[in-house]
Amino acid sequence: MSFEPISGTLLNQIHRESLKESEKRRESGYWIECPSCGKQVVKKELLKKGCYVCGWKGTEEELKLVQAKQLSEASSTIDRKKNTNPYWINCPKCGRRVVREQFEEKGCFICGEKQIKNDRKKEGRKR
Repeated sequence: MSFEPISGTLLNQIHRESLKESEKRRESGYWIECPSCGKQVVKKELLKKGCYVCGWKGTEEELKLVQAKQLSEASSTIDRKKNTNPYWINCPKCGRRVVREQFEEKGCFICGEKQIKNDRKKEGRKR
């Protein structure tokens, strides 16, 4: 019979409780995200007075429309970001995710694969 360390058990319990708490917060409908600035605000106050951070004012219908639009845009943006991130690339040899600029300058820091830029290839052919 193996026992998990007390600290691990305690951390797991804390994590579970925080997940439950965040789920309750999302389901309650008390808090809502401002469609303009993204700050968490009280839903009643947002509809009554507007956002206290950016000043956005709107009706409940406008709020639902904005939220639906943001959900559709968010799902398509996530797909686009996964495929086209100019900052990171995967090394063609080992598959490690590396910074594009560093890879082009120095090569992969794991396997040493070095990519030749297109300009250098053309110069080599002219000679």
